[in-house]
Amino acid sequence: MKITFLGTSAGEEYPGIWCNCRNCKKARIWGGKNIRRNSCAVLDNDVMLDIGKTAHIQIDRFGLDLQKIQTLLITHSHRDHLNTHTFWARQMTPGYDILSTEEKKKAASPNFSLLPELSVFGSKKVSETLLSDGINYDDPRWNIDFNIIEPYQKYYSNNLEFFTLDGNHNDGDYHSINYIITRNNKTFLYLSDTGWPFDKTFEKLKNYRYDFIITEGTFGFGADSTAHLGFEKNLRLLDFFNRNKLWKNNPDYYITHMSPHWCPPHDEYSPIVQKYGLKLAYDGFVLEC
Repeated sequence: MKITFLGTSAGEEYPGIWCNCRNCKKARIWGGKNIRRNSCAVLDNDVMLDIGKTAHIQIDRFGLDLQKIQTLLITHSHRDHLNTHTFWARQMTPGYDILSTEEKKKAASPNFSLLPELSVFGSKKVSETLLSDGINYDDPRWNIDFNIIEPYQKYYSNNLEFFTLDGNHNDGDYHSINYIITRNNKTFLYLSDTGWPFDKTFEKLKNYRYDFIITEGTFGFGADSTAHLGFEKNLRLLDFFNRNKLWKNNPDYYITHMSPHWCPPHDEYSPIVQKYGLKLAYDGFVLEC
């Protein structure tokens, strides 16, 4: 199993697009791992977790191929996790890929490449967001198989098994969806966006043993948040996994989705969290197990 982190920032990116605070200034000067784009990850080249506004840029940057993605798991409809324009650019009228060059000149289409079917999993709110932005996923132009999912259910797609969790993060009238993902006898948790998990989520987490976990850490050393996790809650989650012996081997906990206002730049924050048994993901980091 291989996870490539395409992006590891919260919604404002890191440095913040319009921000010039201490952390954002340092990130711009230091560059490298201190620069983060919207959180997104790819599993084994064919599964994507979220598809925000920078995902298509980052997947090219790190040498992967968006056209090879067969399964897309979406946590919620906020625009740093779901960019509907990326779906718009996927559309192609059936048969346009075999038009002659002269015929293509007369046809209006953002795409002239035949793509494999994309299996998309998301909440009813994600479905509503796509449809309201004109992405009629039942239209063959998009070649999308959209699946509306509910919390605390098991689903399958392309040699992938995943169990859904109710995220403690409002998305309109709904919550975000988090995932316990299993493939080839490897299991990991993807917990973003969410505040402190619900009691039922904790009970479901105990049903699995994990090779590693990935959670958000948006608020870092900032004030407590009901919608996101920070450093103290990251430590409490690590303690929960340790106390309940939920690891297959040694503890392996990675933090993503970091805000520049509350999380120091990578070069400062990484050695701090490592002292407590946590690891910072960064854009382009590849996790293999």
